[in-house]
Amino acid sequence: MSTQVLQRYAYDGTPRELAVWWTLTREATKGEAVCRMFTHVFGFELRVEVRGQLVESQTCRTDEDVLACEERWRAGLEAKGWTVTRRLPITSGLPF
Repeated sequence: MSTQVLQRYAYDGTPRELAVWWTLTREATKGEAVCRMFTHVFGFELRVEVRGQLVESQTCRTDEDVLACEERWRAGLEAKGWTVTRRLPITSGLPF
């Protein structure tokens, strides 16, 4: 795993939303689960919101951390019956 620290892209002291990694839905539950990425003083912050409520957050310092975290969260929700309705296309590394 890389120990490279990413640039603090657009960090000016206020977290800014950079991307929505994925949106999931589940027939048994109204609403969506959304994974969003924000700027952070130490790299990036990933947040998962379910039906508009923050349920998990993690600070990631490397590309690998971001990709592993969003993948782990998505797989966990899919295992509980959630289905991907929108996913950010990733070809190599972060999408920007």
